Amino acid sequence: MTSPPASPSPTIGLHLEDLGELVAGIPSMIGFPPVDSLVLITFHVTDRLQLGATVRMDLPEPRHGPDMVGQLCLATVAHEPDVAIPVVVGGSAGPPDLPHRRLIELVERELGAVGIPIVHALWVPAVEFGETWWCYEDEECTGQVRDPASSALAALHTFAGVVRYGSRAEMAQHLAPDREDRVAHRAQLLATRAGGVAGVAAAEKWAAVREAVDDSAGEGSPELDDERVVLLAEALGDPLVRDNCLPLLLTEQAEAAERLWTVLTRAVPAPERAEPASLLAMHAYLRGEGVLANMALEVALGANPDHQLALLLRESIDRGTPPGRLRDMLEESVAWAEQVNVDVEDR
Repeated sequence: MTSPPASPSPTIGLHLEDLGELVAGIPSMIGFPPVDSLVLITFHVTDRLQLGATVRMDLPEPRHGPDMVGQLCLATVAHEPDVAIPVVVGGSAGPPDLPHRRLIELVERELGAVGIPIVHALWVPAVEFGETWWCYEDEECTGQVRDPASSALAALHTFAGVVRYGSRAEMAQHLAPDREDRVAHRAQLLATRAGGVAGVAAAEKWAAVREAVDDSAGEGSPELDDERVVLLAEALGDPLVRDNCLPLLLTEQAEAAERLWTVLTRAVPAPERAEPASLLAMHAYLRGEGVLANMALEVALGANPDHQLALLLRESIDRGTPPGRLRDMLEESVAWAEQVNVDVEDR
């Protein structure tokens, strides 16, 4: 499975002194230290080398290698990089018998066919301080991994407030449901109130969501009692209200909104859970948190396999649509809505 790309990192004041520093920055690029993975780091060449998208996939079985590499490269090509560096993480062999050499040959062939050269191809047993990395093409090209916790990219992402996790499992736990009895109680409340909100105006529901977003500003997660969780779940179940939440991505309230969607993804039972999870996925993907976006989509589609927003985002990611392009589409949609004076009060 290919993890969607991370967004390009800022380049101001960032200088990668060597390949050991680049490898040390991988956990910051994808959100967690990879294990048994192929990581494809891309660059744009302008007046200087600029980091582009970073894509990761689990190391495949040999028979699945061509298909998985094809998917990986398709997601990469959509970002129009100029050069790439694949990094294989995992295994215990050493030069000259580096593991997964066939996988590197497949990547080189796929990218070469579309004019994207590989400038280095690296193997490292683990992305840990002091581990030795090796180049597939030149045994003389080797070195040690710098400290991932203090790498240039880690410092840059910390400054930007980006959350990193100790593992993929830890990231998944970030979206795990609340205690089963609490979720079951909310499901009962939703069932009891079913039909009771049919006559509530969309504007009233939207006001409740906006108030909750405002309350989510600042540090920490918002505290929501069961009644408010149910109220917000019902509000987001209105497609007009849910769609009106998307423009929050383009405002200074984006962080507060994402904090609220995260809490609701954990708190709301299925199938209503799909609403906040799909909004969280959109927020995460547009700011470059591809792995988190993918996990949120799995939650959304697990709760409601027919959820239209989740399916639309799933298709966009599978096609390798860059986050910047999705943001442009959202901005165009918002501009059109403002031009024709479409808002939730009118609908």
